[in-house]
Amino acid sequence: MKKILLATTVLAMTASVAAAEVAVSGSARMGIINNGVDTEFSSRVRIQFDGSGTTDGGLSFGASIRADQSGQGGTANGDSTVFVSGSFGKLTMGDVAGGAADNLVGQVSGVGYGASAADGKQEIGFLGGTATAARYDYTSGALSVSVGIGQVTAADEAKSIAVKYAPGTYSVAVGFSDTATDSQIDLLGSATFGAATVKARVADRDSAADIAYAVSLDYVTGAATITAFAASNTDFAGADNTGLGVSYDLGGGAAVKAGVVDANGTTVYDAGITMSF
Repeated sequence: MKKILLATTVLAMTASVAAAEVAVSGSARMGIINNGVDTEFSSRVRIQFDGSGTTDGGLSFGASIRADQSGQGGTANGDSTVFVSGSFGKLTMGDVAGGAADNLVGQVSGVGYGASAADGKQEIGFLGGTATAARYDYTSGALSVSVGIGQVTAADEAKSIAVKYAPGTYSVAVGFSDTATDSQIDLLGSATFGAATVKARVADRDSAADIAYAVSLDYVTGAATITAFAASNTDFAGADNTGLGVSYDLGGGAAVKAGVVDANGTTVYDAGITMSF
């Protein structure tokens, strides 16, 4: 009897392991940055854990977390998410504070290898809470819809909705975000013409006097991608940035990247190697 019970337990444990998966991945970078004053060494490594499974009824579920982060309701969530998905769409909770607009609208292309010097200077901010939030996503063919909501407290309340149409070599996305004190409309279009891809984004925030915009061009030649961008009023306070960069794919998950940016009158740059594994 003990042998039968042991065999049954082992089979049950094996079945449970087979029904769920945990994948480990990571990224790293190393290089130099110049912030307009000093040149410094820069490096970073991140390890990501992604778990997923499927119920007997076909419902998918899963979670993701960085090795050094965790999150809970009402506090700043450190890059962890939990989801369930099926024919109804996908419901995610966790670090989705950027909401629906961040998810579907996104940003134009930037330059640099990911360090703070040149990275993100083409980005325009989204409205959204900083605490654990929820987002619902649904895709049918070329049409995608996303709805986000933050914590229902006065400090973190945020709502957003976005729609994206991407039939092939072009796409267009529009989003609306609203908080207790502000609202914002976002629009991004992208089109590919052979080796070149053009992206343009416009953002209109109620509390800002001027509209923010950004445009980028990516040109692929062999293993290299050349990127240029221009952005105005990115922080809704008048910041204007332009950048030029190059990325060369070394294969195997490694790439050499460099970028130089005129960040509102200050020249910054970074260069290094990025790795994914």
